Amino acid sequence: MDTNFHEDGAPAWVELNTADPEASARFYGALFGWTFTPGFSGRRQALLAELEGRPTAAITATASAQRGAWTTYVHVTDADKAVDKVRAAGGSMLTPVHDRGLAGRAAVLADHAGTVFGVWEAVEHEGSGVSGEPGSYFGGELITDDVQSSADFYGQVFGWTLGDPYGPLNRRDIHLGGQTISVLLPRPAAMPAEIPPYWDVYFTVADAEQTAEAAVRLGAAVLMPPTASDHGHIAVFADPTGAVFTVLAPSH
Repeated sequence: MDTNFHEDGAPAWVELNTADPEASARFYGALFGWTFTPGFSGRRQALLAELEGRPTAAITATASAQRGAWTTYVHVTDADKAVDKVRAAGGSMLTPVHDRGLAGRAAVLADHAGTVFGVWEAVEHEGSGVSGEPGSYFGGELITDDVQSSADFYGQVFGWTLGDPYGPLNRRDIHLGGQTISVLLPRPAAMPAEIPPYWDVYFTVADAEQTAEAAVRLGAAVLMPPTASDHGHIAVFADPTGAVFTVLAPSH
C-alpha cells in the first residue's frame, strides 16, 4: 500500500470510541507501545496515542457505546462539501461537522449501506504521523456485501477506483491518483451474517504470532488467529471493550 495519509481522499486517521478510555489506553499501550496525551483536539475526554512522540490514533470516551468501535477518517479539504457529497451519493450524516480546536474539523458519516466512517478536515493535525513501524496505523479495509455499490458510492464521493480481484478472497485494491490507498474485501464466507459491513483498521506489527499471544494475555479475544494473506500474516481481535481490529506483519 502506498501510504500517504495526508492526501485529499485518503484514509488518514483512526479513533476508538469506548466507554472506558483508560482501560483501552492500558491495553493498546501495552500491546503497541503507545503513550498518551490527554485533551486531544480540545476534547477533555480524548487521548492522543503516539509512537515516540508521533500521532498514530486517538481514544475518545463515549457514554452511548455498548462496545468499543474503531472509526476510520478520510482526509478532505472541506468537511462540509464532503458531507454534501456523501448525502448526494446515498449516505447519511451521523454527527454534524464539528470543530476539534486547532486540530481540525470532523464529521461521522455512514455510506449507502450504513457502514460508519468519518471525514477529517485538517488544521494543524493532518492525521497519522508514522507508518511502516510496529504499532503504527497501516491502513483500512472496507468489508462489503456489494462490491459494485460500494465502488459507486466511494467513487462518487472521493474519486476512488477499484483494481482487479486477487487472492482466494477476491480482495481488490482501492486506488486514488494512481496509488493504492486502501483495500476492499467482499464479505468472506466465514464472516457471520449478523455482522454488518464495516471498515476494519489495520496496525503494523513485527510478528503476528507474538502479538496474538500478547493480545490474549492482555484480555483480547482472537477472532481470527495469525493467518497468511496476500499482504503478510494477519490476525483479527476484539479488544477488552469489544472493538474489532486487525494486525498485519507485512511480507515486504
